[in-house]
Amino acid sequence: MMQTNHNGNLTPQQRLQKNILAVITHPNYRALGGVVMLGETQVVDDCPTAATDGLNVIYGAQFISSLSDPELRFVILHEALHKSLRHLTTWRHLWKKNPQRANAACDYVINLMLVDSCTDGFIAMPKVGLLDRKYTGMDAGEVFRLMEEEGDGGNGHGFDEHEWDKAAERSKEKEEALEGEIAEALRQGGMLNGKLGGNLARAIGEVLAPKVNWSAELWEFVTSLCKGHDMSTWRRPHRRSIDSGIYTPSTYSESVGRLVVGVDTSGSISGEFINRFLGEVTGICKAVNPEVLDLLYWDSRVAAHEKYGEGQYDTLASSTKPKGGGGTTPSCVSRYLQENAVKPECVVMLTDGHVGNDWGAQWPCPVLWCVVNNKRASASTGRTLHVEI
Repeated sequence: MMQTNHNGNLTPQQRLQKNILAVITHPNYRALGGVVMLGETQVVDDCPTAATDGLNVIYGAQFISSLSDPELRFVILHEALHKSLRHLTTWRHLWKKNPQRANAACDYVINLMLVDSCTDGFIAMPKVGLLDRKYTGMDAGEVFRLMEEEGDGGNGHGFDEHEWDKAAERSKEKEEALEGEIAEALRQGGMLNGKLGGNLARAIGEVLAPKVNWSAELWEFVTSLCKGHDMSTWRRPHRRSIDSGIYTPSTYSESVGRLVVGVDTSGSISGEFINRFLGEVTGICKAVNPEVLDLLYWDSRVAAHEKYGEGQYDTLASSTKPKGGGGTTPSCVSRYLQENAVKPECVVMLTDGHVGNDWGAQWPCPVLWCVVNNKRASASTGRTLHVEI
Protein backbone atom coordinates (compact mmCIF):
# COMPACT_ATOMS: atom_id res chain seq x y z
CA MET A 1 0.00 0.00 0.00
CA MET A 2 1.26 3.49 -0.86
CA GLN A 3 1.97 5.87 1.98
CA THR A 4 -0.15 8.98 2.43
CA ASN A 5 1.77 12.20 2.15
CA HIS A 6 0.89 15.12 4.43
CA ASN A 7 1.84 18.38 2.75
CA GLY A 8 -0.01 21.12 4.54
CA ASN A 9 -3.25 22.23 2.95
CA LEU A 10 -2.02 22.07 -0.64
CA THR A 11 -4.35 20.45 -3.16
CA PRO A 12 -2.94 17.74 -5.48
CA GLN A 13 -2.88 20.33 -8.29
CA GLN A 14 -0.92 22.78 -6.12
CA ARG A 15 1.54 20.09 -5.02
CA LEU A 16 2.11 19.11 -8.63
CA GLN A 17 2.75 22.72 -9.67
CA LYS A 18 5.10 23.23 -6.72
CA ASN A 19 7.16 20.17 -7.63
CA ILE A 20 7.20 20.91 -11.36
CA LEU A 21 8.72 24.29 -10.49
CA ALA A 22 11.28 22.56 -8.28
CA VAL A 23 12.24 20.20 -11.11
CA ILE A 24 12.65 22.81 -13.84
CA THR A 25 14.82 25.01 -11.61
CA HIS A 26 17.02 22.26 -10.19
CA PRO A 27 20.55 22.42 -11.68
CA ASN A 28 20.60 18.69 -12.42
CA TYR A 29 17.31 18.62 -14.30
CA ARG A 30 16.51 22.07 -15.69
CA ALA A 31 17.76 20.88 -19.09
CA LEU A 32 14.50 18.93 -19.20
CA GLY A 33 12.39 21.92 -18.16
CA GLY A 34 11.13 22.73 -21.65
CA VAL A 35 9.99 19.16 -22.17
CA VAL A 36 8.30 19.05 -18.76
CA MET A 37 6.25 22.09 -19.77
CA LEU A 38 5.48 20.78 -23.29
CA GLY A 39 1.89 19.66 -23.83
CA GLU A 40 -1.01 19.68 -21.37
CA THR A 41 -0.75 18.56 -17.75
CA GLN A 42 -3.94 17.59 -15.92
CA VAL A 43 -4.88 16.29 -12.50
CA VAL A 44 -7.99 14.07 -12.57
CA ASP A 45 -9.86 11.87 -10.12
CA ASP A 46 -10.23 8.76 -12.29
CA CYS A 47 -6.59 8.06 -13.25
CA PRO A 48 -5.08 5.50 -10.84
CA THR A 49 -1.48 6.67 -11.30
CA ALA A 50 -0.12 8.79 -14.17
CA ALA A 51 -0.35 8.49 -17.96
CA THR A 52 1.27 10.02 -21.05
CA ASP A 53 0.71 9.83 -24.79
CA GLY A 54 4.18 11.18 -25.51
CA LEU A 55 3.01 14.80 -25.30
CA ASN A 56 0.34 15.30 -22.65
CA VAL A 57 0.49 13.97 -19.09
CA ILE A 58 -2.33 13.08 -16.70
CA TYR A 59 -1.88 12.56 -12.96
CA GLY A 60 -4.35 10.94 -10.61
CA ALA A 61 -5.23 13.14 -7.64
CA GLN A 62 -5.07 10.25 -5.15
CA PHE A 63 -1.79 9.10 -6.66
CA ILE A 64 -0.23 12.52 -6.08
CA SER A 65 -1.47 12.50 -2.48
CA SER A 66 0.15 9.10 -1.89
CA LEU A 67 3.62 10.28 -2.90
CA SER A 68 6.28 12.19 -1.04
CA ASP A 69 7.69 15.26 -2.79
CA PRO A 70 10.87 13.43 -3.93
CA GLU A 71 8.70 10.60 -5.32
CA LEU A 72 6.42 13.04 -7.13
CA ARG A 73 9.42 14.77 -8.67
CA PHE A 74 10.69 11.37 -9.81
CA VAL A 75 7.36 10.71 -11.56
CA ILE A 76 7.41 14.17 -13.20
CA LEU A 77 10.87 13.45 -14.61
CA HIS A 78 9.85 9.92 -15.59
CA GLU A 79 7.03 11.29 -17.77
CA ALA A 80 9.32 13.98 -19.20
CA LEU A 81 11.80 11.30 -20.26
CA HIS A 82 9.10 9.29 -22.03
CA LYS A 83 8.56 12.45 -24.06
CA SER A 84 12.24 13.34 -24.46
CA LEU A 85 13.24 9.86 -25.61
CA ARG A 86 10.17 9.61 -27.89
CA HIS A 87 9.37 6.23 -26.45
CA LEU A 88 5.81 6.10 -27.75
CA THR A 89 7.03 6.74 -31.29
CA THR A 90 10.41 5.01 -31.42
CA TRP A 91 9.25 1.76 -29.83
CA ARG A 92 5.72 1.58 -31.23
CA HIS A 93 6.62 -1.56 -33.16
CA LEU A 94 7.44 -3.28 -29.85
CA TRP A 95 4.06 -2.23 -28.44
CA LYS A 96 2.37 -3.86 -31.41
CA LYS A 97 4.25 -7.05 -30.65
CA ASN A 98 3.75 -7.16 -26.86
CA PRO A 99 2.30 -4.06 -25.15
CA GLN A 100 3.05 -5.10 -21.58
CA ARG A 101 6.66 -6.00 -22.31
CA ALA A 102 7.14 -2.73 -24.24
CA ASN A 103 5.73 -0.75 -21.30
CA ALA A 104 8.08 -2.44 -18.86
CA ALA A 105 11.15 -2.10 -21.14
CA CYS A 106 10.68 1.66 -21.44
CA ASP A 107 10.17 2.03 -17.69
CA TYR A 108 13.25 -0.02 -16.79
CA VAL A 109 15.41 2.25 -18.96
CA ILE A 110 14.07 5.52 -17.54
CA ASN A 111 14.07 4.45 -13.91
CA LEU A 112 17.69 3.34 -14.06
CA MET A 113 18.71 6.66 -15.60
CA LEU A 114 16.90 8.67 -12.93
CA VAL A 115 18.07 6.58 -9.99
CA ASP A 116 21.67 6.92 -11.19
CA SER A 117 21.28 10.67 -11.76
CA CYS A 118 20.29 11.47 -8.17
CA THR A 119 23.01 12.19 -5.63
CA ASP A 120 21.27 14.65 -3.32
CA GLY A 121 17.95 13.05 -2.39
CA PHE A 122 16.01 15.46 -4.62
CA ILE A 123 14.15 12.56 -6.24
CA ALA A 124 13.20 9.07 -5.05
CA MET A 125 11.65 6.26 -7.05
CA PRO A 126 8.19 5.17 -5.82
CA LYS A 127 8.24 1.66 -4.38
CA VAL A 128 6.09 0.32 -7.24
CA GLY A 129 8.64 1.38 -9.85
CA LEU A 130 10.40 -1.19 -12.05
CA LEU A 131 14.16 -1.39 -11.50
CA ASP A 132 16.74 -4.02 -12.48
CA ARG A 133 20.47 -3.36 -12.70
CA LYS A 134 21.01 -5.97 -15.40
CA TYR A 135 19.49 -3.52 -17.89
CA THR A 136 22.02 -0.77 -17.19
CA GLY A 137 23.17 1.00 -20.35
CA MET A 138 20.54 -0.63 -22.58
CA ASP A 139 17.86 1.09 -24.62
CA ALA A 140 14.25 -0.10 -24.56
CA GLY A 141 14.73 -2.27 -27.64
CA GLU A 142 17.62 -4.15 -26.06
CA VAL A 143 15.72 -4.56 -22.80
CA PHE A 144 12.68 -5.84 -24.71
CA ARG A 145 14.77 -8.48 -26.50
CA LEU A 146 16.40 -9.67 -23.28
CA MET A 147 13.01 -9.87 -21.57
CA GLU A 148 11.72 -11.83 -24.54
CA GLU A 149 14.63 -14.26 -24.39
CA GLU A 150 14.05 -14.79 -20.67
CA GLY A 151 10.30 -15.23 -21.05
CA ASP A 152 9.53 -12.07 -19.08
CA GLY A 153 6.10 -10.87 -20.17
CA GLY A 154 6.47 -7.47 -18.53
CA ASN A 155 3.71 -8.01 -16.01
CA GLY A 156 5.19 -5.68 -13.39
CA HIS A 157 2.80 -2.88 -12.51
CA GLY A 158 5.01 0.22 -12.62
CA PHE A 159 3.52 3.58 -11.71
CA ASP A 160 2.31 5.00 -15.02
CA GLU A 161 0.39 4.12 -18.14
CA HIS A 162 1.60 4.58 -21.71
CA GLU A 163 -1.11 5.64 -24.12
CA TRP A 164 0.41 4.04 -27.23
CA ASP A 165 -2.93 3.88 -29.02
CA LYS A 166 -3.55 7.59 -28.57
CA ALA A 167 -0.01 8.42 -29.71
CA ALA A 168 -0.52 6.27 -32.81
CA GLU A 169 -3.50 8.41 -33.80
CA ARG A 170 -1.27 11.41 -34.48
CA SER A 171 -0.64 12.04 -38.17
CA LYS A 172 2.87 11.76 -39.54
CA GLU A 173 2.97 15.56 -39.90
CA LYS A 174 1.96 16.10 -36.26
CA GLU A 175 4.44 13.47 -35.13
CA GLU A 176 7.29 15.14 -37.00
CA ALA A 177 6.27 18.53 -35.62
CA LEU A 178 6.25 17.12 -32.08
CA GLU A 179 9.71 15.62 -32.53
CA GLY A 180 10.95 19.03 -33.65
CA GLU A 181 9.40 20.71 -30.59
CA ILE A 182 10.98 18.16 -28.26
CA ALA A 183 14.40 18.54 -29.88
CA GLU A 184 14.19 22.33 -29.67
CA ALA A 185 13.13 22.16 -26.01
CA LEU A 186 16.12 19.95 -25.23
CA ARG A 187 18.51 22.23 -27.10
CA GLN A 188 17.17 25.26 -25.25
CA GLY A 189 17.56 23.36 -21.98
CA GLY A 190 21.19 22.71 -22.81
CA MET A 191 21.73 26.40 -23.56
CA LEU A 192 20.41 27.19 -20.07
CA ASN A 193 23.35 25.20 -18.69
CA GLY A 194 21.20 22.34 -17.52
CA LYS A 195 23.44 19.49 -16.42
CA LEU A 196 22.44 15.91 -17.07
CA GLY A 197 24.75 13.17 -15.91
CA GLY A 198 25.86 9.78 -17.19
CA ASN A 199 23.45 7.63 -19.16
CA LEU A 200 20.79 10.33 -19.03
CA ALA A 201 23.00 12.81 -20.89
CA ARG A 202 24.02 10.21 -23.46
CA ALA A 203 20.40 9.24 -24.11
CA ILE A 204 19.37 12.86 -24.68
CA GLY A 205 22.40 13.36 -26.93
CA GLU A 206 21.26 10.45 -29.08
CA VAL A 207 17.81 11.98 -29.40
CA LEU A 208 19.30 15.23 -30.68
CA ALA A 209 21.47 13.37 -33.21
CA PRO A 210 19.38 13.08 -36.40
CA LYS A 211 18.89 9.48 -37.46
CA VAL A 212 16.24 7.10 -38.74
CA ASN A 213 14.90 4.42 -36.46
CA TRP A 214 15.39 1.85 -39.18
CA SER A 215 14.69 -1.07 -36.89
CA ALA A 216 11.15 0.22 -36.41
CA GLU A 217 10.81 1.00 -40.12
CA LEU A 218 11.84 -2.53 -41.07
CA TRP A 219 9.40 -4.00 -38.59
CA GLU A 220 6.54 -1.78 -39.77
CA PHE A 221 7.19 -2.63 -43.43
CA VAL A 222 7.19 -6.37 -42.89
CA THR A 223 4.27 -6.51 -40.49
CA SER A 224 2.16 -4.24 -42.71
CA LEU A 225 2.17 -7.10 -45.20
CA CYS A 226 1.43 -9.83 -42.67
CA LYS A 227 -1.65 -11.94 -42.88
CA GLY A 228 -3.44 -15.01 -41.74
CA HIS A 229 -2.06 -15.83 -38.31
CA ASP A 230 -3.90 -14.95 -35.10
CA MET A 231 -1.77 -14.04 -32.12
CA SER A 232 -3.13 -13.22 -28.70
CA THR A 233 -1.83 -9.95 -27.32
CA TRP A 234 -2.68 -7.65 -24.48
CA ARG A 235 -4.18 -4.37 -25.59
CA ARG A 236 -4.30 -1.93 -22.70
CA PRO A 237 -7.83 -0.64 -22.02
CA HIS A 238 -8.45 3.08 -21.71
CA ARG A 239 -7.35 4.46 -18.37
CA ARG A 240 -10.95 5.36 -17.49
CA SER A 241 -12.11 1.77 -17.80
CA ILE A 242 -9.62 -0.17 -15.69
CA ASP A 243 -11.27 0.23 -12.31
CA SER A 244 -12.29 -3.42 -12.26
CA GLY A 245 -8.67 -4.51 -12.56
CA ILE A 246 -9.67 -7.18 -15.09
CA TYR A 247 -7.68 -7.34 -18.30
CA THR A 248 -8.60 -9.58 -21.21
CA PRO A 249 -6.49 -10.32 -24.29
CA SER A 250 -7.59 -9.37 -27.79
CA THR A 251 -6.29 -10.83 -31.03
CA TYR A 252 -4.83 -9.39 -34.15
CA SER A 253 -3.46 -10.94 -37.33
CA GLU A 254 0.29 -10.95 -37.75
CA SER A 255 2.29 -13.38 -39.88
CA VAL A 256 3.96 -13.48 -43.26
CA GLY A 257 4.26 -16.35 -45.70
CA ARG A 258 7.61 -16.00 -47.46
CA LEU A 259 10.15 -13.23 -46.88
CA VAL A 260 13.23 -12.48 -49.02
CA VAL A 261 16.16 -10.51 -47.59
CA GLY A 262 18.84 -9.50 -50.08
CA VAL A 263 22.19 -8.37 -48.62
CA ASP A 264 24.69 -6.42 -50.73
CA THR A 265 28.13 -8.01 -50.20
CA SER A 266 29.98 -5.97 -52.81
CA GLY A 267 32.73 -4.93 -50.40
CA SER A 268 31.60 -1.44 -49.41
CA ILE A 269 29.14 -2.80 -46.83
CA SER A 270 30.95 -3.51 -43.57
CA GLY A 271 30.72 -6.86 -41.85
CA GLU A 272 29.74 -5.04 -38.65
CA PHE A 273 26.67 -3.56 -40.28
CA ILE A 274 25.72 -6.85 -41.92
CA ASN A 275 25.78 -8.48 -38.47
CA ARG A 276 23.69 -5.67 -37.02
CA PHE A 277 21.22 -5.85 -39.87
CA LEU A 278 20.89 -9.62 -39.57
CA GLY A 279 20.25 -9.21 -35.86
CA GLU A 280 17.27 -7.01 -36.72
CA VAL A 281 16.11 -9.47 -39.37
CA THR A 282 16.26 -12.23 -36.78
CA GLY A 283 14.06 -10.19 -34.46
CA ILE A 284 11.58 -9.50 -37.24
CA CYS A 285 11.42 -13.16 -38.20
CA LYS A 286 10.82 -14.19 -34.61
CA ALA A 287 8.05 -11.59 -34.42
CA VAL A 288 6.14 -12.41 -37.62
CA ASN A 289 7.30 -16.02 -37.95
CA PRO A 290 7.51 -16.29 -41.77
CA GLU A 291 6.94 -19.73 -43.21
CA VAL A 292 10.18 -19.34 -45.19
CA LEU A 293 13.02 -16.81 -45.11
CA ASP A 294 15.16 -16.66 -48.25
CA LEU A 295 18.45 -14.93 -47.40
CA LEU A 296 20.28 -13.86 -50.57
CA TYR A 297 23.85 -12.51 -50.64
CA TRP A 298 24.50 -10.61 -53.84
CA ASP A 299 26.99 -8.38 -55.65
CA SER A 300 26.84 -8.56 -59.44
CA ARG A 301 25.14 -11.94 -59.04
CA VAL A 302 23.40 -13.90 -56.31
CA ALA A 303 26.43 -15.43 -54.62
CA ALA A 304 24.54 -17.44 -52.00
CA HIS A 305 20.96 -18.43 -51.22
CA GLU A 306 20.19 -19.65 -47.70
CA LYS A 307 16.77 -20.84 -46.58
CA TYR A 308 15.41 -20.76 -43.07
CA GLY A 309 12.13 -22.03 -41.70
CA GLU A 310 10.10 -21.73 -38.54
CA GLY A 311 12.19 -22.62 -35.50
CA GLN A 312 15.50 -21.73 -37.17
CA TYR A 313 15.55 -17.97 -36.72
CA ASP A 314 17.32 -18.01 -33.34
CA THR A 315 20.48 -19.33 -34.99
CA LEU A 316 20.35 -17.31 -38.20
CA ALA A 317 22.91 -14.63 -37.29
CA SER A 318 25.45 -17.16 -36.03
CA SER A 319 25.02 -19.80 -38.76
CA THR A 320 24.80 -17.67 -41.90
CA LYS A 321 27.83 -17.40 -44.23
CA PRO A 322 27.94 -14.14 -46.25
CA LYS A 323 29.51 -14.46 -49.71
CA GLY A 324 30.34 -12.01 -52.48
CA GLY A 325 32.82 -9.22 -53.09
CA GLY A 326 32.20 -8.16 -56.69
CA GLY A 327 30.26 -5.25 -58.19
CA THR A 328 26.82 -3.97 -57.18
CA THR A 329 23.94 -5.02 -59.45
CA PRO A 330 20.57 -5.23 -57.68
CA SER A 331 18.80 -6.42 -60.82
CA CYS A 332 20.53 -9.77 -60.35
CA VAL A 333 18.19 -10.36 -57.41
CA SER A 334 14.95 -9.60 -59.27
CA ARG A 335 16.13 -11.81 -62.14
CA TYR A 336 17.07 -14.57 -59.71
CA LEU A 337 13.63 -14.52 -58.13
CA GLN A 338 11.94 -14.76 -61.53
CA GLU A 339 14.24 -17.50 -62.85
CA ASN A 340 13.82 -19.61 -59.72
CA ALA A 341 10.07 -18.97 -59.29
CA VAL A 342 10.56 -17.47 -55.82
CA LYS A 343 7.34 -15.64 -54.93
CA PRO A 344 7.65 -13.91 -51.55
CA GLU A 345 5.24 -11.62 -49.73
CA CYS A 346 7.91 -8.90 -49.68
CA VAL A 347 11.61 -8.25 -50.29
CA VAL A 348 14.01 -6.27 -48.09
CA MET A 349 17.23 -5.16 -49.83
CA LEU A 350 20.33 -3.87 -48.03
CA THR A 351 22.78 -1.85 -50.15
CA ASP A 352 25.00 1.23 -50.17
CA GLY A 353 23.07 2.49 -53.20
CA HIS A 354 26.07 2.81 -55.53
CA VAL A 355 24.22 1.07 -58.32
CA GLY A 356 23.82 3.69 -61.04
CA ASN A 357 20.27 3.36 -62.30
CA ASP A 358 20.10 -0.39 -61.84
CA TRP A 359 17.43 -0.95 -59.17
CA GLY A 360 16.03 -4.06 -60.78
CA ALA A 361 12.76 -4.48 -62.62
CA GLN A 362 9.63 -6.60 -62.46
CA TRP A 363 9.86 -7.27 -58.76
CA PRO A 364 7.21 -9.88 -57.82
CA CYS A 365 6.14 -8.07 -54.62
CA PRO A 366 6.70 -4.90 -52.54
CA VAL A 367 10.38 -3.99 -52.00
CA LEU A 368 12.01 -2.02 -49.18
CA TRP A 369 15.49 -0.67 -49.90
CA CYS A 370 17.71 0.00 -46.88
CA VAL A 371 20.33 2.35 -48.35
CA VAL A 372 23.36 2.72 -46.09
CA ASN A 373 25.26 6.02 -45.69
CA ASN A 374 24.12 7.40 -49.04
CA LYS A 375 21.26 9.90 -48.83
CA ARG A 376 21.63 10.85 -52.49
CA ALA A 377 20.58 7.39 -53.65
CA SER A 378 16.86 6.59 -53.88
CA ALA A 379 15.49 3.50 -55.54
CA SER A 380 13.40 3.95 -58.68
CA THR A 381 11.07 1.20 -57.51
CA GLY A 382 9.65 0.25 -54.12
CA ARG A 383 10.30 2.24 -50.93
CA THR A 384 13.66 3.67 -49.84
CA LEU A 385 14.83 3.88 -46.23
CA HIS A 386 18.09 5.76 -45.64
CA VAL A 387 20.23 4.33 -42.84
CA GLU A 388 23.17 6.16 -41.28
CA ILE A 389 25.79 4.17 -39.36
